[in-house]
Amino acid sequence: MSEPIEEIASSRYAARLLAARPELSAELADPAAFSRDEMAQALAGAQHDDEASLRRRLRRLRQRVLLRVMARDLSRRANLDEVCGAMSDLAELEISTALRWLGAEGLVVVGMGKLGGRELNVSSDIDLVFLYPGALDQQERYETAGRRLIRLLAELTEDGFAFRVDMRLRPFGDAGPLACSFDSLETYLIAHGREWERYAWLKARPLTGSHHAELMRMVQPFVFRKYLDYATLGAMRRLHAEVRREVARRELADHVKLGPGGIREIEFVAQALQLVRGGRDPALTVRPTLEVLSVLSKKNLLPEQAARELADAYVLLRNVEHRLQY
Repeated sequence: MSEPIEEIASSRYAARLLAARPELSAELADPAAFSRDEMAQALAGAQHDDEASLRRRLRRLRQRVLLRVMARDLSRRANLDEVCGAMSDLAELEISTALRWLGAEGLVVVGMGKLGGRELNVSSDIDLVFLYPGALDQQERYETAGRRLIRLLAELTEDGFAFRVDMRLRPFGDAGPLACSFDSLETYLIAHGREWERYAWLKARPLTGSHHAELMRMVQPFVFRKYLDYATLGAMRRLHAEVRREVARRELADHVKLGPGGIREIEFVAQALQLVRGGRDPALTVRPTLEVLSVLSKKNLLPEQAARELADAYVLLRNVEHRLQY
């Protein structure tokens, strides 16, 4: 293992951060993994903060976590699971802390995509959907809370942002309400849900609030059909072709995430097979991509060598992606 301070020296982000806050160099002295408990301790007492202090607390914790994660990753002390786990823990804890401060613990914040799968990278937006159980007359209250939550996390201050927030995966996208009831979500999925939205909801995971089991009982039949859903393969092929056309249009052939053979294509392989067979085999409803590949191999739905090669490539490409982001 190399020395963290040496490895991190090439990061412009780290250089700017340490110049602004030299006391953070302590995070680089034989850095231990940043545990969820340590993050929670740093957020303790946030309910007594004023808004400016809370924003500062959230952003400065992100700085500490990212700096230590970066140091451990670049000095080969951390593996991909640790890096993604730390960033996912940070997002979950900061969301729940902000909601408690707002007095809106009843809002069910659903993590989608990489946050839902606990695969968040070091520069990910967080894809969220805001839901609530109960009557429609609560919508205005929860939409107000949702807007304030987004501002607490995403607005730029002198300390940067905590997390960029993307709300486009909610029902009806940007044209839809910011928060919707469970009943409204169920109606939407039945009447308006499109094939690509099954893919979008595949990793959905409620992070806050209550009635999680009730929510997942609504979502899972939409995502996972009880029959062998081969029609999904056609929809996935069309979606994949659209992505390929967009990659070509934007000249992103060498893009580590979107280009041919990149991260997104490995995820497509795993998730297409999940959507086809997950309704009949609960083992295939797991969220993290590497776990999915492992299950597919064990069930002989993907040749063992192919699954291993895809998993190795996925880890390599995610590590490359992180180094580009540092």
